[in-house]
Amino acid sequence: MRAKVLGLLLFVAGAATTAWSASRPADIAFHITMIDPGYGETVAVADINRDGKPDIVSGEIWFEAPDWKKHPLRQIDYTNGYIDDFSDLPVDVDGDGWVDIVQFSYFAHNIVWLRNPGASGSPWKVTEIDNSGPTEFAFLVDLNNDGKALELLPEFDRPNVPAAWFELRQGKWVKHVVAPRSYGHGIGVGDMNGDGRNDILTPQGWLEAPADLSSTAAWKFHLTDWGAKPIAPAGSSPGQAASAVEPVKLGYMHLLDINGDGRKDLLTGMAHDYGLAWYEQTSDGSCIQHVIDASWSQLHESVLTDLNGDGQPDLVTGKRYFAHNGNDPGEREPIGLYWYEWRRVSPTARTANHPGNGGVEWIRHIVSYGGRMGGGVQLVVTDIDGDGDPDIVSAGKSGLFLAENLTKRAH
Repeated sequence: MRAKVLGLLLFVAGAATTAWSASRPADIAFHITMIDPGYGETVAVADINRDGKPDIVSGEIWFEAPDWKKHPLRQIDYTNGYIDDFSDLPVDVDGDGWVDIVQFSYFAHNIVWLRNPGASGSPWKVTEIDNSGPTEFAFLVDLNNDGKALELLPEFDRPNVPAAWFELRQGKWVKHVVAPRSYGHGIGVGDMNGDGRNDILTPQGWLEAPADLSSTAAWKFHLTDWGAKPIAPAGSSPGQAASAVEPVKLGYMHLLDINGDGRKDLLTGMAHDYGLAWYEQTSDGSCIQHVIDASWSQLHESVLTDLNGDGQPDLVTGKRYFAHNGNDPGEREPIGLYWYEWRRVSPTARTANHPGNGGVEWIRHIVSYGGRMGGGVQLVVTDIDGDGDPDIVSAGKSGLFLAENLTKRAH
C-alpha cells in the first residue's frame, strides 16, 4: 500500500495563533508504504546482513532492504492481545561485526539478546540478560558518559521492580541497580544538574548519576512530579475535568531548554490518556505544564530530530493503536503520526486559569492521519533510502510502515 501524503500544517491546542514568517522551511511530503500488516509494535533499523543497506527489524522478523524480504528471528508468544516484544534495540553485543538485537518482554518478564548468525544462516541464538519484571519500552542511551548510546534503559512497569540500566562490557551485560523500586510509567535521560553526567528521568522524579558509576554506586532520588496532571481532550467545554488517570503515565521523557531561559524543560506526552505537553522549569525549580496538543491520546515513543533541516530539533511521535485493547481514553479514535516544530515568541501573561505560552509557539505537521500508520511503542527516524533526508519507520498493531521523506527527490 503506497500513498503520497503532504505535510499538513495545524496550529495546535495551547499554541499562539500568529503566522510564521515566510522564511520557515517548506513542509514535507511523504510516501507511505505498508511493509507488513502484522501486529508487532516494535521497530529497529540496522544493516543486519552487512550489504550496506539498512534493514528493518520488528518482533519475530527482520525485513531485508530494499524489497523488505522477510527473514525469521524467533517465535514470540502472543498474549492478551499483544506480541510479547515491547522494544527491539540493535547492538553488536559480541563484537563480531554483525548487529545483534536486544528484545524486551512484558508478560515473560525478561530481556534477551539475539545473536546474529551472520553469513552462516543458522537460527538466531537467544540469551537471557535479565528477568526482573515487565518492560513496556526501553531505549539505547548514554549512561556511562562515553558519548555512545549503547546502554540499555528499560522502563520496568512495576513499582516493586528495582530501577536499573545495563552496560555492555566485553560481550557481557552488567546490571546497574540505581534504586530499590521503579518510579512509574515513563522514562528518559538528561543532565538535570549540569555536572556533565546523564541522570535518569521518571514521572515521579529523577535519579542523580554519581561520579562513580560502578555497579554498586548509589543514585540519589529527587522527588518531583514535573507539574504533570491529566489533560482534558481538545474540544472539551470550559471547566470540563480531564480523565482521572492517576498517577499520570508518560511516554519517553526529553530534557532540553525549550524557551531559551537557560533552564532544562521537559517534553513528553500522556501514554494512556490525551495530551502532549512541555513542562517549563521556573527559577524556583518547580514546573509549569504547557499543553501542546490535546487532540489525540496514547503517546508512547517520541524522537527528537531535525526533520526539516532548519538546525533545530523537531519532535516526531504518534498515536499508539489500541494500547490497552480499547480501554484507554480516545483509544478508538483515528490513528495518526505527526511531527511538531516550535519557535520562541514573546511570552504571554500567566493567570490563575491559564499558564500562558511560556514564550513558545508550536505547530503540528501531519505525516499520516485516519489510516493505519501510527506510533506504536517504537519509531525510528533515519535516512533509510539513502537519499540524504530523514525517513520515518513505525510499527503498531495496525502494521509496520515506512514514511519516505520526498524532500531530496523533489529537488
